[in-house]
Amino acid sequence: MGGGWLPLAGRRRAAILAYLAVEGPSERTLLAEMLWGTEHAMRNLRVELHRLEQRFPGLVVRRGSLLELGVDADVRAFEEALERADFARALDLYRGRLLEGAAAGVPPAFEDWLLIVRERFEERYVDALVAQAERLAGRDPRAALALQRRVLERDPLREASCRAIMRLYAQLGEVRKALEFYEGYADFLDRELQLPPVQATRRLAEELRTGKAQVRRWKRTPLAGREHELERMERAWREGRHVILLGEPGIGKTRLLHEFARALGRRPLLLRGRPEDHAVPLATVARGLRVVLEQREPLPDWARRELARVLPELGEPPSAPSPQRFLAAIGELLAPFDDADWFWGVDDLQFFDEGSLELLMQLRSLGLTRPLAVAYRSGTLSPRAQTWIQSLVERQGAELVELEPLPPDAVARMFGDGAKPEDAWVRALHRFTGGNPFFIVQLSESWRARGEPPEGASPALSDRLHALLRQRIGAVPARARSLLRLAAVAGEAYSPQLAGAVMGLAPLEVAEAADVLEYQGLFRRGRLAHDLVREATLRDLDPETVRALHAQVAEQIKDRAAPGLVAAHYERAGMPERAVPLRLKAAAGAIRGFAYLEAFEQFHRAFELSQGEARARLIAQTLITRYRIGVATGDWPRLERELDLTEAAARELGDAYTLKNVQVGRVDLNFRRLDLDRAVRLGRQLLAEGGLTPDQEAMATYALAQALLFRDPDTHPEVARLCRRALELTDEDWYMWGWPFTTLALCCIKGGGLEEAEGWCAKAEAHFAAADDLAGLATVQRTRALVAWWRGDAEAAAAAAERALELARKADFRTIVFMALDTAVGLYRALGDEARVRALTAEAERRGFRLERGDLWRLRLEPPLRPETLL
Repeated sequence: MGGGWLPLAGRRRAAILAYLAVEGPSERTLLAEMLWGTEHAMRNLRVELHRLEQRFPGLVVRRGSLLELGVDADVRAFEEALERADFARALDLYRGRLLEGAAAGVPPAFEDWLLIVRERFEERYVDALVAQAERLAGRDPRAALALQRRVLERDPLREASCRAIMRLYAQLGEVRKALEFYEGYADFLDRELQLPPVQATRRLAEELRTGKAQVRRWKRTPLAGREHELERMERAWREGRHVILLGEPGIGKTRLLHEFARALGRRPLLLRGRPEDHAVPLATVARGLRVVLEQREPLPDWARRELARVLPELGEPPSAPSPQRFLAAIGELLAPFDDADWFWGVDDLQFFDEGSLELLMQLRSLGLTRPLAVAYRSGTLSPRAQTWIQSLVERQGAELVELEPLPPDAVARMFGDGAKPEDAWVRALHRFTGGNPFFIVQLSESWRARGEPPEGASPALSDRLHALLRQRIGAVPARARSLLRLAAVAGEAYSPQLAGAVMGLAPLEVAEAADVLEYQGLFRRGRLAHDLVREATLRDLDPETVRALHAQVAEQIKDRAAPGLVAAHYERAGMPERAVPLRLKAAAGAIRGFAYLEAFEQFHRAFELSQGEARARLIAQTLITRYRIGVATGDWPRLERELDLTEAAARELGDAYTLKNVQVGRVDLNFRRLDLDRAVRLGRQLLAEGGLTPDQEAMATYALAQALLFRDPDTHPEVARLCRRALELTDEDWYMWGWPFTTLALCCIKGGGLEEAEGWCAKAEAHFAAADDLAGLATVQRTRALVAWWRGDAEAAAAAAERALELARKADFRTIVFMALDTAVGLYRALGDEARVRALTAEAERRGFRLERGDLWRLRLEPPLRPETLL
């Protein structure tokens, strides 16, 4: 207690404390029955508790019928250390079997419980010994050896530890001791069980005898030369600020992220980009979500359905799109990890696809406020990612840490064992690698294998690394080299199962080849050790081999991998006809996940892969979908280009229907960018020409109505007639159904019919609520703000405007956000609330909006009763 020992008289008092330490708050009746099991059990328990309270006040706390410890217990600290993988702390806390020598004479019920608990803790202790030994094996094999010996002392039949000890001896260059240990262990098994060691142990002994064993002879280099960077990172983290790591390939960004998490005592939750992610919409975030799903309790059904938009294995997603609910589902998934036990990191940001980047940027909108540590290669970010990083640094005070090459003294410290900066081999290593840690490790291992550093002038750094990796690759057997090439080509799609199918190998043969690559440092945990290894491997492959491998990979993964990933492999295999439908599927998946920019990329990639009439037809067939997502992004120049592209394709095909769709789109686009005269001219011209389908006529009619109302509010009677005509031409399946209701409400406001305006707002709200359309609901609230203004109710007008803003932000629909801000600013200016005007104007500027003067000015609304100002 308080770090010291407590002398306890009486076995049952010790038993009470042990039980509460292990089980936590417990019923008094249960404890009494277990420890006494007589009719006087409760009285006996009260006596013992009274004596404990007299001797050690507060040691046991009563809460109603429950008892619990009033102090921290080492058994709980032991379990918490294991949960956060702090094995060294767990081993330090474990002092032996629970109540060793102090449980004699206790009732059978308690004895049975104690036996089970002792076995559980003993097993966890042994597992911790093994885990810590494996962690130390690379950098301190002597310490790892001692831990594995302690494992065998506790569990002599754990033969895996026997093999680990043999490998550690070999790693230290003491093969003779490894074989002596094996002989002693084999004698033990024969004497005690009359059995030989298992085949894996016998095979390892034979490989050690013949020199064929794949065992590293040197330890993993420790982190060196990053003390100042770690100090800056820890200071920023304590202050709640983000940390940004950047540097050249191989400079140690990933290693430093892991060391940072370990220094903080946190469990890492890392989202990693991979080189192939750009080909697959939301690939990065989908992979990260799957990792998180494996580590938490099952999700509520609604969240699973929303996440099915990007994780098809979770079932069918909801039919109605709702970006807000999708984001809320991600927030629900991540919520258990938003506490002090977890470290959130982002690695290789340069590889993120645009949709995943967009979601990452919205984490704070989910109420997830933990600081992030973000790592990326210098000079490789997309403009969007670079803008985000700049915002984190300039607006949120993120700590920007640029990793420089290591100086000679840090290179020496990487190897320890008395290495000094002035040693010739250290200077040579620094000169040849430029102080890059990855190159240092690779080159040092190559030198150790050859026994000496090369002589002569050093080539360029990139050529140096390639030559080094080429030498390492050439040293592995043919099967392992083929596996490495397949892994480099397959990228994200690689798996042992894929390798077995493509190479025609049994699982054990794939595993053996992977072990060779692990030994050479080319694989790490079953995948390529670094993307530089991938680049070096691909650099030496001839184009025909690369195409053939891509084709094999695509055929193997086509029924289970993301469409964009399969398409990328078919493209690189020179099979564009198979890639096109997959690009269209990838576009549809991007739209489901609200990654609209990525959807555009997938469509245009499909166009590039198509030729002639097939290309033109594909462009024509996808116009409406592309136009709708273009409206969602609010990128009017892009929409203009999409219409121009489609018009050219339709003329090539002689497709009159698509040409009319393009004309309808131009009317709507000119209204949206407030070129109202042109929108009205094109709309009247198109309706006069005729030849439109009902849906086309409805869309053109409604676009003309909106342009007329915004250009000249006094035309509201004609606008109302046009809106009613659009509704007559269609039904509730029309994707614009509901929007004419809000325009009709504006016409009623302009004409003074407030009750009728409220009726149209109610109809619109019912439709948008059923469709879970936040953009529509925001527009309804914006319209209601104008109704309240006209009535002279300033408070209701302001409240509706704020609700409109809240819904518009959640919808994240650029046009709707602009309109909500524009209306609110005009309203607050009329109400005299300049502070709110300044705040909303600043938000508009951050979003890149140039505000007009709001609907009050645009519709020339002057209510019969001027509302009181808010001042």
